[in-house]
Amino acid sequence: MTVSTVEAAVAAKELRRWVAWLGGALVGSCIFTGAALAGLGAWLIAPAIVIGPGIGGIALVWLAITTDTNGLAAPIEAEEPVLAEAA
Repeated sequence: MTVSTVEAAVAAKELRRWVAWLGGALVGSCIFTGAALAGLGAWLIAPAIVIGPGIGGIALVWLAITTDTNGLAAPIEAEEPVLAEAA
């Protein structure tokens, strides 16, 4: 099975979209958690919770619903029907 350059480009674009949204939520949550653990205030856990599980969860559902991985399907080759021979 070979992958065309169009299919590879679609897959790469989809991967970048997933990494950007989920990675951004992860980095944002890590920044606020690190700041809270560094002693800048316990209140910084609240934005970490909103960004991490909140925005990250919403982004995960949105990405799963709008994914384009099944957009370019290879055409199904129809097999010729086998006819029973008359005896």
